[in-house]
Amino acid sequence: MAVNQYKPAQFELPPRIRTEKKSSREQEMRMALAGRIADLTGIEMVKRRDESIPGQIDVYVRQDSKARSRANHDAKLFCSLTSKGIMISGLDRWAKHQVISRGWGKLIPGDVLVFLPRDGKELHIIWKVLQRAYDNIYDPAVKTSGTHIVSTWDWPQFSRTTLQ
Repeated sequence: MAVNQYKPAQFELPPRIRTEKKSSREQEMRMALAGRIADLTGIEMVKRRDESIPGQIDVYVRQDSKARSRANHDAKLFCSLTSKGIMISGLDRWAKHQVISRGWGKLIPGDVLVFLPRDGKELHIIWKVLQRAYDNIYDPAVKTSGTHIVSTWDWPQFSRTTLQ
């Protein structure tokens, strides 16, 4: 049984200023972002050992033991921290649209690559994007009684042409 869920909660991002220069606080902003991610519930960080992308850290979300025993889920990939940005999994289509259209990131197969923050204001905005993805992945109140939530953003798009 599918339950219709209407447009996700209001999520608007301001445009990112592309001409702004990198600041000297960029490394500090990266560390602050990594610290915030580590403070989330159920986070597990794994540093990649292969040489495909040096220095990449994959971040997984594990639900607590009660939710895991009910839902029987394993860890889900939340994001990957790289030197170029943050590859975020779990964003709905509206959030992906906001990130890409406002200049905060670019689309890669299956995920969104969000650029690293340059200052405290950008850190706050990127944190909102990460929280949105985290809420989509880790929701301890999800009921697994056979219902599946379908967002209106994920409905199929039909053409109005009369092709035979």
